[in-house]
Amino acid sequence: MNDLEKLRNLLHSLKHVKNDDIYRSEAYSIYITFFLSTEIFNNNKDIQDFFEKNPEFSHFIKIYKMGLKDYLFKSRTVLVGRFIRIIQKADIGDLKSIMKVIQNIAFFEAKNNKLVNTKLKVNEENYYDSLLKQFKRGD
Repeated sequence: MNDLEKLRNLLHSLKHVKNDDIYRSEAYSIYITFFLSTEIFNNNKDIQDFFEKNPEFSHFIKIYKMGLKDYLFKSRTVLVGRFIRIIQKADIGDLKSIMKVIQNIAFFEAKNNKLVNTKLKVNEENYYDSLLKQFKRGD
């Protein structure tokens, strides 16, 4: 299973969460998967470009006074650490609005904007192909 499929599964399971603490803990895993994925972001510069193109993230960061300096984009693990701190301080409403941006990328924009390397490795099965095989109609 590739990173984009993992992200989709995590986002799908997040829809049914009602408890704010569980939502926050699920948000940690989604952000970590999102920012550490080399399928979505080939290099660290792509992450910085992503922040510039999505003002929702910039606004989210400014609200919690956790600026992202240029040195944070040199290391993904440092960036993830900063986002863990931001998620810890964030309001649930703000987390849900930012999660919509990630959901949009995971389900729609990733393939349209070629954020993700869509080439399958030899003998690697597509997620949708596996679903079709699993739920195929009987003849």
